[in-house]
Amino acid sequence: MLTDKLRFIINPIAGFRRDKSDIVHLIHACFNETGFEIAMTSAPGDATHLAREAAELNYRAVIAVGGDGTVNEVASGLVGTDTALGVIPRGSGNGLARGLAIPIQPKHALAVIQHGGIKSIDVGSAAHRYFFAVTGVGFDARVGMKFSHATWRGPLPYFMIAAREFVSYHPEALKVKLNEQQLELAPFLLTIANTQQYGNGAVIAPHAKPDDGILEMCIVDPLSVWNVMVHAPKLFTGTIDRASIISYRHVTTLEIEKPGTILFHVDGEPQTCSERLKISILPHALKVLTPAPPSSQPAHAN
Repeated sequence: MLTDKLRFIINPIAGFRRDKSDIVHLIHACFNETGFEIAMTSAPGDATHLAREAAELNYRAVIAVGGDGTVNEVASGLVGTDTALGVIPRGSGNGLARGLAIPIQPKHALAVIQHGGIKSIDVGSAAHRYFFAVTGVGFDARVGMKFSHATWRGPLPYFMIAAREFVSYHPEALKVKLNEQQLELAPFLLTIANTQQYGNGAVIAPHAKPDDGILEMCIVDPLSVWNVMVHAPKLFTGTIDRASIISYRHVTTLEIEKPGTILFHVDGEPQTCSERLKISILPHALKVLTPAPPSSQPAHAN
């Protein structure tokens, strides 16, 4: 049986501000001292370990305070458990939070923790990692790898890196196996989406739903500078699916093959595997705290 306890896991270096005292004060103002605890991460993997530990102790929820990487780590420790994921977005893109309609403002996100509903969403698996918003190979994976080494965070440096990399990027030939078919592609990018967007309002899969048991495979053809100028704004108006350079397929499993190392990303975080990338979906494998619709019953508040 779940207890009423909450664990907040804070990434102290996420987002623009390294000083997290403001969010710590907000948490203390919202919750009783005995009903929660705060843990700070200090290294990659800490958030997953802390989340898994809380689930084993039957905590009601674990709240990720950080960006997409922190949210991915925390959620990865909760897959298949009854302990729910909460999110206070403090990163650059906040893709999963936006995909679940979780408010970006901390005080409103905390209200969801207190009074929101609980729903189960699907979880994607890509090689050795889980993803909750998007995974993929191609240009976005390359930009994600470069961005991971940047010392300046936020949308502006991301777009600056993307512009620089676009000049020298050459799509790689891939073999994609799905639904008893084998496709031979050389896409600009191939994104597998569980939710609609990458983050920062960039909607790559307008029809993706996180709880329908289906992943959206988005194939973007090689692009010219003119293509980018014409179609890139559609990412931010939710109309990219109308562009001639993109196509979609519903999938539950697929394999991507190419010789040597495959660079991919999970929720924007760069990863690698050798020769074959297997992607699949675990339906309704993660409980999350989300804004409660008017007709639903609120989650138990602390």
